[in-house]
Amino acid sequence: MSVMTMRASLAKAQTHALPPTEQPQPRVRISWLELTCLPCGEVAGYLEDQRIVRPVFPGGIRLEGNRPRCGRCSGLLLAGNRGVATSRDGIGWIGAERR
Repeated sequence: MSVMTMRASLAKAQTHALPPTEQPQPRVRISWLELTCLPCGEVAGYLEDQRIVRPVFPGGIRLEGNRPRCGRCSGLLLAGNRGVATSRDGIGWIGAERR
C-alpha cells in the first residue's frame, strides 16, 4: 500500500507544468474596419471588433439616427480598408504604410 501526501502530489504536478517564462502569452487581436466619407474621402475613424467606434479626430464621426456620418461634411461613411492588429497602435496599418 502506497501513501502519497499532499506535498508529494503537488511536487509531482509541478514538474509537468511549464516554467512561468515558457508559458505562451495570449495575443490580443483587434479586427478593425476603416470608416471613410463618401463625398470628401476623409478617413473619419475606425470600427474595432465590430462594436467600438473610434474617430480619428474629436468630432470626426457623428450619429444621425443610428447612422454614422462624417464630422466634417455630414456625408455618408462607407467601409474602407480592414485588417487585424495586435495593439491599438497597429490599427490602420496595412503592410508597412499607414492608411
